This record gives sequence, structure tokens and C-alpha cells, in this order.
Amino acid sequence: MKLFIIRHGDPDYAHDSLTERGFQEAELLSVRLLKENITDVYCSPLGRAQATAKPFLEKTGLHSETLDWLQEFPRPIIQPLKELGLADEDRRTCPWDLHPEVFNRYYDQITDPLHWSELPMYQAVGAAEMAGKIKDQFFDFLSKLGLVRSGCGFALAEGTKWDQLKEKNIAFFCHMGLGSLLTAYLGLVPPPVYWQEFRVMPTSVTTVLFQKIREDFVQSKIFTVGDVTHLASLELTYRG
Repeated sequence: MKLFIIRHGDPDYAHDSLTERGFQEAELLSVRLLKENITDVYCSPLGRAQATAKPFLEKTGLHSETLDWLQEFPRPIIQPLKELGLADEDRRTCPWDLHPEVFNRYYDQITDPLHWSELPMYQAVGAAEMAGKIKDQFFDFLSKLGLVRSGCGFALAEGTKWDQLKEKNIAFFCHMGLGSLLTAYLGLVPPPVYWQEFRVMPTSVTTVLFQKIREDFVQSKIFTVGDVTHLASLELTYRG
């Protein structure tokens, strides 16, 4: 079984759609995905993700199911910039736009997989709570397939037919912050570390392979992060 975590194309945020370049990227992505034998498609409810999925769905005749929790991570954080002398007041930002000095000041706690969520900047407006809810919904999704989180992998639920499950190839059309959060949870990485150190480009594909290593145990391995080789014909543009 494979899971593809896909960021939407170059965004037109004002209209929750794609730019002209974004539509080109989505077309190139659709051709790349044709080689993956995708069986199931799930999509964020936001327009830019839906528009990214559309060319692939049209080419394959597959239908997508919209999952509300695949929308972009909906909570900001409050960075303590005033306290550190970095600004006249604290600033509300996306969790993945953390000031390097804030990261360094709270490094020990931010990099702690158990206690990062206790920092006030993640609790102030519910970012930590929301991250936990998304984690629960993601692993509930996997458990309904028969994969129950257990340590560094997944217990194969009783009655699950692996011979059928292993043929599934699932695509999530979502967003940078949300997709990074899911990848962090799969890779057992504290989300703030992943958000800070990894930035995936539009229509990038992160590929996760699930392999049975015992009769009752499946392990996930992240094979590629943010692959954009399908965009070779376009000049790559890197956003901050």
C-alpha cells in the first residue's frame, strides 16, 4: 500500500484557486500520477486542492471524497517576539513561519515530541489542540483501513485482509502545512521541527510505502518528500 501526500498547485489565494502556472503544474502532476495505479482519492474542501486534483480525476474517471480535515492547517500561533526583543509586539503567524530566534530560544521544548504542544505560543489560539485533532482523524482514517498505530508502525487489525489492502494506492490532495503535519506524525518527528525545516513546493508528492514485516505488523517508510520531478519542463520557483 502506498500513500501519496500531494500539495496543491501554485496558488491564487485571493480566489482560492490556482494561478496560470498552477494549472500547468496540475496538468503535469496528473500525467505523473497516472503511473502510480492510484485506487482512492481524497481531497481537501478548499478550491486550490480541488482544482489540482481535477485533471487527474478527469483522466482516470476516479471520484474523490472530500475530507474536511485535509484543508490547510486552520490555526495560527502567537510568536513571543516582544519578550525576545525582536519586535514591539507579539505576532500571529502560520506555525511554519516561526522566527529562527524563537525556535532557538525554545529549542529544547520545540524538539520534544511529547511536550512541544505545551508551549504557550501553540496553545494561545488552539494550534496544539487542532494538531492533536488532525492526528486523531488521520490515524482514525488508517485504522478504518485496518492499520492501528503501534509504536513505529501499525498493528494489522484482526480480520484485515492484507492481500487486498496492499493493492491500495491512496492520494491525498491537500496543502503544505497540513501535509507536512501528516508526514511529521508518520515519521515520528515533532511537528514544529518538520514545519521549520521542510518546505514542499506546489504539486510536490510525498510518497509513503506501507509494508507488512510480520503477520500482524505493518511499517510505514517515507520514500520521497516533496518530489517535483514532474515539473522538469517548467522553471522551478521557490517561495519563502
